[in-house]
Amino acid sequence: MKTTPPILVAKEITAGYGNQVIIRNINLELYKSTITTIIGPNGCGKSTFLKSISGIIDPVEGRILINDIEVTNLNTFELSKMGLGYVPQSENIFPSLSVIDNLKMGGYILDNQKYKINLNKVLEMFPDLKSKLFDSASNLSGGQRQMLALSRALMLDPKIIMLDEPTAGLSPVIVDEVLDNIISLKKSSITVLLVEQNAKKALSISDKGVVFSFGKKVMEDDAKNILKNKQISKLYLGG
Repeated sequence: MKTTPPILVAKEITAGYGNQVIIRNINLELYKSTITTIIGPNGCGKSTFLKSISGIIDPVEGRILINDIEVTNLNTFELSKMGLGYVPQSENIFPSLSVIDNLKMGGYILDNQKYKINLNKVLEMFPDLKSKLFDSASNLSGGQRQMLALSRALMLDPKIIMLDEPTAGLSPVIVDEVLDNIISLKKSSITVLLVEQNAKKALSISDKGVVFSFGKKVMEDDAKNILKNKQISKLYLGG
């Protein structure tokens, strides 16, 4: 039983693109220093849900609250000031810029002192980027690009971070490295909402699992229970 109030609440979220509704009546609560993973087939609305929370698209219906403050329909800039970070699956870095300039873009609203503090913090978390600071981001490996995308989002000290398919297209070794980084976020008291196709591995590091199907939430439970659920395993976990 939760003893603290949720840090983020999504109530009855319905959203889509133009006249096409993709998700309907989604409810979800996130708690401090936890990892929640959303799984489900392609096209079931997982990414749309993240976009509706992050200000990329406005919900057609429903409410979003952060620390019990209404944030529905705020834009991404306003939400970042409320402590919400978002890393999309694609186009999550500026490949034409250097690594350091990407990080500067991430911390563009910070004063000089806070920028230096946060830069040192993200480089301690992702030391592989230290030797690449003045390299073009286009020259980074897939795993390094994900580190940079995550570092950019962390420059503003988010309390909640949402990650859309952070291991897509990566080798198994780099997948494990990215998931280790996500565990580090939790240890740093950051709340993580994760959409991930590597469902078994993502659920194995998560506190809670959520299953989407045909634009609706069909299950929510402790991640370990979802991993043990034979029907869910057959449908979504490859076994």
